[in-house]
Amino acid sequence: MDDGKLRLSRPSLLAVPARDAQALLEAGDGDCALLYLHIVKSGGVLDAERAAAEMRLSVRAVRGIAQRLERIGLLAPSDGERETLPSRELPEYRAEDLVRRSRSDPEFQALVEETQSALGRVLSSADLKKLFGIYDELALPADVIMLLVHHCREEHDERYGATRHLGFAMIEKQAYAWFDREIVTYERAEEYLAELRRRKSRTAEIRRAIGIRDRDLVPTERRYIDSWIDMGFGPEALALAADRTVTNTGELKWRYMDSIVRSWHGKGLHTVSEIEQGDRRPAAVSRTASAAPDAREMERMQRLREKLKNG
Repeated sequence: MDDGKLRLSRPSLLAVPARDAQALLEAGDGDCALLYLHIVKSGGVLDAERAAAEMRLSVRAVRGIAQRLERIGLLAPSDGERETLPSRELPEYRAEDLVRRSRSDPEFQALVEETQSALGRVLSSADLKKLFGIYDELALPADVIMLLVHHCREEHDERYGATRHLGFAMIEKQAYAWFDREIVTYERAEEYLAELRRRKSRTAEIRRAIGIRDRDLVPTERRYIDSWIDMGFGPEALALAADRTVTNTGELKWRYMDSIVRSWHGKGLHTVSEIEQGDRRPAAVSRTASAAPDAREMERMQRLREKLKNG
């Protein structure tokens, strides 16, 4: 078959802007393209239930596709209503709806069992409604939610200990955070968690390097360290910044240390060798300048004592 001679079987009367067609091609998402065509055919407004019926998908699946369409800029709120992005409050579900979906949806059944195993308890009715809201309203895949629940379990146990009750509020908060970061596939979730582990390890190294060993970091300190990691600084360079801070101020002042680190960053100095070569002279001048007034003051005091002694 000669591909160059293939034509549509009948003339197309459906107009698609070239820019939209290009965005769909670049996205490489067939489901997005199909839903986009359905919306165009329906007059430009999304009816999730109608789309689900015509595309032979669940309403939840259609909402997930619509979210992807919105992220690539092809779907927007209509008449003040926002169809695709969830509110910051999960909807209220009736108990009978949850029972019905739990029985008819194997993925959700598996998610409930895995969540109960991770939390070490049977989910309450309120917990079950929140879990279903994350699954249905946010349209996060079940395997992504499983990773999220286990991540929350680990973070909670590390912070409070395994004996303290893990409430569902933490899981709901993290679900919205993942949604906002577009962590909506298993692969993206694994990448995100791997990056969190690397950052946690690097933060621990920096904490030890700057001399904090007998306590955890407070939130403000974590924010400083996160910003320094983002700038590209490692433990050795930050240990040098901490040393200069204590030398110049007598204690570890985070704002002062941040000014040193940002100064180095502005000069493109990120390693110890780069800092020693590029920022060595100003520090020496500063020490000399600070020492000079002390010497003059001591000499003046000595002359004053001799004058008083003589008379």
